[in-house]
Amino acid sequence: MLLNDISYAYSVYQFDSSRYYAELAEAEGIVQKDTSVIARAYILQGSAASAQGNLAESIRKTEQALNLALAINDSTNLANAYNNLALVDMDAGDAQQALSRFHKSLDYTTNDTLGRVYTLNNIALLYYNSGDEAACEKYMAQAIAEAQVSDDPLILLEAYFTEGMIKMEDTTQLDSALLLFNKALNICREYKDLTTEVHTLINIAIIHRDAKRTEHSENVLQKVISLCDENNYPLGAYYAIMELGELYLDNKLYPKAREALGRIPTGSALALGDQLLLHELKARYYRETGQYRQALSEQDSVLFYKDSLSNTLKQQELTRLEVNYEVAQKNRANEILALEKEQAEQKVVNQQRLALLTVFTLVLLLFTTLFLLWHRRRFSQQLELQVELQTQELQKANHELEQSNQELERFTYIASHDLKEPLRNIISFTTLLERKKALWAGHDDARDFFSHIKRSARQMHTLIQDVLAYAQVRGGQNQTALSRVNLNEIMVQVQEALQPQLEAKNAKLYSENLTFIEGTPHHFYIILKNLVENGLKYNEHESPMIIVQQALKTEKPRLLVIDNGIGIPDEFKPKVFEMFYRLHGRSQYEGTGLGLAIVQRLAGSLGATIEISDRPGGGTIFSIEFAN
Repeated sequence: MLLNDISYAYSVYQFDSSRYYAELAEAEGIVQKDTSVIARAYILQGSAASAQGNLAESIRKTEQALNLALAINDSTNLANAYNNLALVDMDAGDAQQALSRFHKSLDYTTNDTLGRVYTLNNIALLYYNSGDEAACEKYMAQAIAEAQVSDDPLILLEAYFTEGMIKMEDTTQLDSALLLFNKALNICREYKDLTTEVHTLINIAIIHRDAKRTEHSENVLQKVISLCDENNYPLGAYYAIMELGELYLDNKLYPKAREALGRIPTGSALALGDQLLLHELKARYYRETGQYRQALSEQDSVLFYKDSLSNTLKQQELTRLEVNYEVAQKNRANEILALEKEQAEQKVVNQQRLALLTVFTLVLLLFTTLFLLWHRRRFSQQLELQVELQTQELQKANHELEQSNQELERFTYIASHDLKEPLRNIISFTTLLERKKALWAGHDDARDFFSHIKRSARQMHTLIQDVLAYAQVRGGQNQTALSRVNLNEIMVQVQEALQPQLEAKNAKLYSENLTFIEGTPHHFYIILKNLVENGLKYNEHESPMIIVQQALKTEKPRLLVIDNGIGIPDEFKPKVFEMFYRLHGRSQYEGTGLGLAIVQRLAGSLGATIEISDRPGGGTIFSIEFAN
C-alpha cells in the first residue's frame, strides 16, 4: 500500500517513477496475494501509461484492475477504474460512453467523498465541453455541496479548482473564478500541494491577463517560476514561462517576450500540445518583429507538431477502438461463460430437485410397501423363504462367476506363456540356421524363408503380448489405488522406449503443458506409448511429428495426442477401438489390431473417455478426458 502511495505521489509530474513504484507494488501484492493492492497498482500503471501517450497499455491495465476489483467487489478501485476509462472516452469525444462510466463510478463512491466529488467534477466538465451549461452547473453545484459537508479540505480543493476552471472560460465570471482559485490556493499552501498550487497560480495569472491587469499577471507568473525553481519542478516553470511570453506579446513587450521564450530549452520534456504552443508563440514573436525568415522556420515547426499531434490523436483513437473491441470481445466471452455457469448451476439445482423427488417417491413407496406387508403378514414367511432361496442362488452364481474368471485368467496366462516359449525357440533356431550357411548355401530362397519365419514369429509374439495385456485390463489385474501421476516422468519413459523407432523414421516427439492427473503410472505409460506408436506406425510424412499435450483451461483434465500421419476416415473412427480391427493389411503396416482397444480399456478403467478428430493439415487427434 505504501508503494502504491509513493506511485500516486509521483503520478503528477514523474511518470516513469510512478510506473516503477506501481510495478513494485504489483509484485509485492502478488506475493502477499492482496487483490486490492494489485488492482490499485494496475490503475496507477494505466494512469502513467496514459500520461506518456501509451493509450493501449493504459486501457489494458485499467481493464485488468476493473476485472480484479469486480471479483472482490472493491468499491474504491472500481470507482477509480471506471473514472479513468471514462476520461479516456471523454478525450476521444465519446461522450455517451464516458457519461455511462462516470455514473458507474458514482455508484461505487457512496462512502468515498473525495472520489465522489472528483467524479462529479468530471461529469460537470463533460457537460461543459458538450455545451450543456445547465447540466454542468447542476453537477458542479452538487460537487461543491458535498465537498462543503465533508471535513476534508482536500475535497474542497478539488471542487474549488474544477469550478474555477469552468468559470474562467466565461469572461463575465472572472471575479467568481478568481475567488474560487484563491480559496483553492490557501488550501494548497496549507497542505504543501506544490503541483496544484502551481496550476492554480497560473490560472490566476491568466484571469488577470484577461482582465487587462498586466502587472498583476506578470508578478504572479514570476512567483510561479521562482517557486518551481526552488522546488525543482521544471515542467511547472515551463508552463508559467509560456504564459509569461504570451502576456508580453499581447502587450508588445518584445524584448521581454524574446527573453522569456528563450528560457525554455530545446528538447524539454513538454508534451506535443505544449511544444506546439511554444513554437506558435515563437512564430508570433518573429512575425510581429519583422523577422520573417525565423517566423517561417518556426511556422514549419508548428506544422510539424500539428501533424504529429494529429497523427498521435488518430493513432490513439484507433488504439482505443481496437482495445475497446478486444475488451468487448473478452466481456462477451465472460458473459457467455457466466451464462453457461448459470445454466450448469440451474442444471445441478434441477438434478437436486429430481433427486429429492425421487427420494420422496421412494420413501412413499417404502411406506406403502410396509403398509401392504402389515396387511399381508400371512405371506411374510413365504416371501422370506423366497428371498433366502434367491440369495443363495445369487451367491452360488457369483461364486461360479468368480471361479470362471479365475480359470479364464489362468488359461490366459498359461496359454500366453506356453505359446511364447515355442515362439522363442522358433526365432532362436531360425537364427542359428541362418548362421550355418553350409546347410542352405545352395538354396537361393532360403534367406527369404528365414526372414518370413522370423517376421511371422515376431508378429505372433506381439499378438500374444497384446492379447495378454487386453485380457489383464479386462480382468482387472491392473486396477490399483489411484495417485497423482507426473506425466512428464511418464513421457521420459515413453521417449526412451520408442527412441529406436523415432530415430528410424526421423520423427520428433514433443510434450507440452504436462502436469499431474489422477491414475496409475502403468496405465498412463501403456496409453501414451500405444498412441505414440500408432502415430509413428501410420505416418508417411517425411518429417513425422507426434505432440502429447495437456489442455490446461478445461473443466476436466484432458490429454491430446496429435500426429501428422495418414489420418482415419470418419466412417472407420467408431471401429478402430474394436479388437483385431485393422484398416490396412499387414503387408502395408505391421500390428495386431489390439493397440487402440487396449488404450480404450485402460482409459475406461481410469474413468476416462476417448475421442478421435482430424488434425487440420492432415493427421489425427486423440482426445482423452478424465473424470477426476
